Amino acid sequence: LNNIEVIENIEGCESLKKLDLTANFISVSALRESVYNLKANVQLEDLYLHGNGCADWVEHRDYIVAHLPQLKQLDGTLITPTERILARRRLPQLEEKLDAEIEREQAERREKLLRGERPSAGAWCVENRLEQARELHAQKEAKEDYERKRMGTDKKPPREIPGVLNHKGEIRQCNEGKYDFKIDDDSQVGMVIFELGVPKYMDTASLDVDVNPWYVRCVVKEKLTQLKLPLEVAPSKAVVQRSKTTGWLKVTMPVANASDIKPRFEKKPDPPKIQPLEAQTAPNDENAAGNLKGSVSLDIYRGRGELAPAKQKPLLKARGPAAPEPTPVAAEATDAVRAALEAEGLTEDDVPPLEMIPK
Repeated sequence: LNNIEVIENIEGCESLKKLDLTANFISVSALRESVYNLKANVQLEDLYLHGNGCADWVEHRDYIVAHLPQLKQLDGTLITPTERILARRRLPQLEEKLDAEIEREQAERREKLLRGERPSAGAWCVENRLEQARELHAQKEAKEDYERKRMGTDKKPPREIPGVLNHKGEIRQCNEGKYDFKIDDDSQVGMVIFELGVPKYMDTASLDVDVNPWYVRCVVKEKLTQLKLPLEVAPSKAVVQRSKTTGWLKVTMPVANASDIKPRFEKKPDPPKIQPLEAQTAPNDENAAGNLKGSVSLDIYRGRGELAPAKQKPLLKARGPAAPEPTPVAAEATDAVRAALEAEGLTEDDVPPLEMIPK
């Protein structure tokens, strides 16, 4: 709805041919200024001012026709050449009558203000027009809200994002969006790298990253991803980047304290290698009767690079001098004894063992 009180700011509309200002609030006091502002629109042919305050003045038509020679029709009525000529002749008188009408209108308005009169509910004025517009707007909004609720498309209140600490007072660790993520503190010395698998075509304006000394916090479309960092970092030197090909979010954070870097990257000594067992030749021993072939050295690993003392164990042990082989005479005597025993029906088991007789 328009509440136009003065015609203005349309001088640049050079091709304007028709202007309809029906049912507005152009008063007699603003008629002279409004007509003057329309002189620049040389293409204007049709003008409508029905329902305005200036239309209540009887001479408003002749005044407008006299000042706007480009008009061909006013309020839907054609302007004849005779009417135009007569209006031009009466122009000085029309100016005097307009001034008198303006004084009368202003005096009437001052009297109403002094009496404290307010426009009635059905009066045609700017105040009532604005009130009606507000009521219509409220009705329209209520109808649209009802339709949105019925269709389930109404706007929901913004979601409350969880705080930094949980109910135990510890740094919260969560991934509400269930995005893939990586935390790397070994690939680059003195750097902690955090990567988050944000969807490729998501607008970067919907991402909110907050880097703190002991945690990194990223909000993606009201979904929180917060993780605790393994080392203390310097937030002022952190760099946030996003890949143009994959859309992943990368946060590079330098370590705050240099003392935290050295112990993690010192090279540890390699553990000692365990050697396989090897046979070693033992020296000759006169008491072994020449039967000892060799020995084996066993190395036992105790841990922490220490070896147990080696112990040599012979494979064969000597039990004294070897027994002499039987002679042919002793073998024949043994056979004779067996034959005598068999003749008497005895065996070697029936013969009692020999007893030593002390000398």
